Amino acid sequence: MNRSDPQRGAALLSILFIVAALAVAALIATMAITQQTTLAKAASRRADAGWAAYSAEAVALSAIAEMSSVTNGQLTPLTTGLSQPVVLPLRGGAVSMQVSDASNCFNVNALANPDEGAATLARLSWASLLSDLDIPATEANGLTNALADWLDADANTRQGGAEDGYYLTLSPAYRAANQSMDSPAELASVMGYTKALREALAPMICARPESQMVRLNINTLRPDQASLLRATYSEALSLATAERILMDRPDTGWASVAEFEALPDIRTIPEGQKRTDALSTISTTYLVEGQTTLDGGSWPFSFIISAASGAEPETIWRRLGEE
Repeated sequence: MNRSDPQRGAALLSILFIVAALAVAALIATMAITQQTTLAKAASRRADAGWAAYSAEAVALSAIAEMSSVTNGQLTPLTTGLSQPVVLPLRGGAVSMQVSDASNCFNVNALANPDEGAATLARLSWASLLSDLDIPATEANGLTNALADWLDADANTRQGGAEDGYYLTLSPAYRAANQSMDSPAELASVMGYTKALREALAPMICARPESQMVRLNINTLRPDQASLLRATYSEALSLATAERILMDRPDTGWASVAEFEALPDIRTIPEGQKRTDALSTISTTYLVEGQTTLDGGSWPFSFIISAASGAEPETIWRRLGEE
């Protein structure tokens, strides 16, 4: 009987191992190339979406320049181009965006105004917004002080507020920012500001680079922002009345703040409880929000554009992608 040569068997086994190793190496190389190709395509799509957003910004700057020139900043809900969706087609997708008046919001950074009088007024207005959300006065004051502590530069804790001593006990631990916010989304890090509270505040707040209160445009203020108007009158105006006034606003708006304050519900408010300087019929700041959809993906963007009287519109804040 013939016996197989052990050396031939060992050689065959070695060849099989080599072939298997080469097959595995080829598979790994193929997977790596596929992954790199996928990543390259994703990076290319992100880059294309970014350039599309910058193009949308250029279109918005041009549209706002025209709007500002035609209206001199005297915006109303009927102003052409305001709060009207615009869609720009792209190869493989589209850019959709909308321009709105950015005047009507509470600037959270106003709580850290270096002028203590202005900061105190801002804190009172913030507490008023919270009370309109059915938050008890004591809790509203604590939340107000917690936000003020987060924003101000010192490490002193206000009554009911929080500084590093509180945040360092959390897991994971972190410190108070002690500086202005770049976005209202940062409220998530402040003691007491739950997701539900942040969502309730969202239609009424913003984070501007400056520490001044934003002047409200009474002709574009929405009924769901009535709390902002109520806070302007030191709560002497009920929330229901503020909502009714905004819902009954003339289609073309009020010609001036003086005409607005001649309304019966406003005229009877004591002068000491009015902040006429916080109101206006002119807007100089616009919010552009939109998204780029490309090859099934979606990339949001937003810009804040300043268009002061007589000046060319300019972008003062920009965000590409999610917060």
